[in-house]
Amino acid sequence: MFRKYLTLIHKTIILVFLPLSLSASNLHEFITLSQNNEQYLIKQMQSEQASLSRSQAFRNYLPHLSLNSAYVANNKDRFIIDPQESLFAKFSLNLLLYDGGAREANLRALESKEKLSFLDKEQSKNYLALNAITLYFNTLSLEKILLANQQKVKFLRSTFERLQKFYDAGLSPKDELESIKARYHLSLLELSQNELKLASIQKEIRILSNTNFTPNGNAFLENPNQEKSQSYEVSIAKEQINLAKESVNLAKAEYFPKFYIQDNFGFYKNNYNPKIPTPFINLTDEFLEKYSQSNQFILGMEWKIFDFNARAKEVEKERLNVQIANANARLSERKNKEELNYIDQSLKVLKQQIYTLNLSLNAANLAFESVDKKYQAGLVSYVEYLQALEAKFKAQSDLELAHNEFEITKANYYFNAGIDLISKVRE
Repeated sequence: MFRKYLTLIHKTIILVFLPLSLSASNLHEFITLSQNNEQYLIKQMQSEQASLSRSQAFRNYLPHLSLNSAYVANNKDRFIIDPQESLFAKFSLNLLLYDGGAREANLRALESKEKLSFLDKEQSKNYLALNAITLYFNTLSLEKILLANQQKVKFLRSTFERLQKFYDAGLSPKDELESIKARYHLSLLELSQNELKLASIQKEIRILSNTNFTPNGNAFLENPNQEKSQSYEVSIAKEQINLAKESVNLAKAEYFPKFYIQDNFGFYKNNYNPKIPTPFINLTDEFLEKYSQSNQFILGMEWKIFDFNARAKEVEKERLNVQIANANARLSERKNKEELNYIDQSLKVLKQQIYTLNLSLNAANLAFESVDKKYQAGLVSYVEYLQALEAKFKAQSDLELAHNEFEITKANYYFNAGIDLISKVRE
């Protein structure tokens, strides 16, 4: 009867690592949810801010009209030409004609910042997709391992309870009972640890997607094939060079004069109330008008001629920033190239590992079948049977973890290459 029970357990174990679900994969859906969280929304708004800043700067260089209005009262001693009360409004039209190229450099710098913000947004989007893919495969892998853990616990608990009865009846040695007891409690600990890992992954899923999303299906990523790198890190580093160059142009612009046009048109209502003898009031009225208008046209120039070489120091500082940006871009490009080469080598090793673990699993299955038959014939001990069973479970878990690592490594390859991850998902 006991041997029949073991055979039934053996058949149950074979089913443990079948696919969790035959339904369609929902990895695409999970990636989309992850890219709708607050982190990406913030990046979108920051990108929009950069676009608005460039548009605002361009409009600031266009002619602008302003209004200045006030009521003025003069008390106590005053000149005869100063009104006692005055109400005026002045319109000013201003236009910058030339500023040594600072205008153009500033607009190009803002355009560069807009590109940087866009690249940062797209990198964040792909990073969220990478997180979603990692959590997806970690969840499916851990769920399969948990199923195996649960079967192992169930089997060892039943075995321990039966051996306890045999021991109480004097039919089983104590060392065998204690060995099974230790194996049983170790399997309980392993199950609890893996359940805690799954809870941690589920926590990260809720943070990422703001939902109680449940990964399912059997999605995978397309195998990389010498993809051309479009790394966001490298693109950002190169755009930083352009931004640094425009900062140099802005500093150089301070050497040149600025030319501008200003036109001021004013309306005045004055109450002079001069303190003069009555016979002279009519005479003063001819010179002091209560209502008046004025128009002032200015073609101006502003030029800093001498500043103790402060401008030269500013130019020198910005040129050093260009060199720093160039060095950073070279480093980023080299790091990206080496990282992609390393990941490519890792994928080759993982393929070899999966192949080897498949062989190990087949060997463990054959070994277990052989030990099972020998045990039923009474040719091997119960301890040997459990060792063969443990080897079978370990081979299954190792193979599942290798498959999981293989898919996540492919995702890291595409992320480092700057390729849209969702486009490489196959379901």
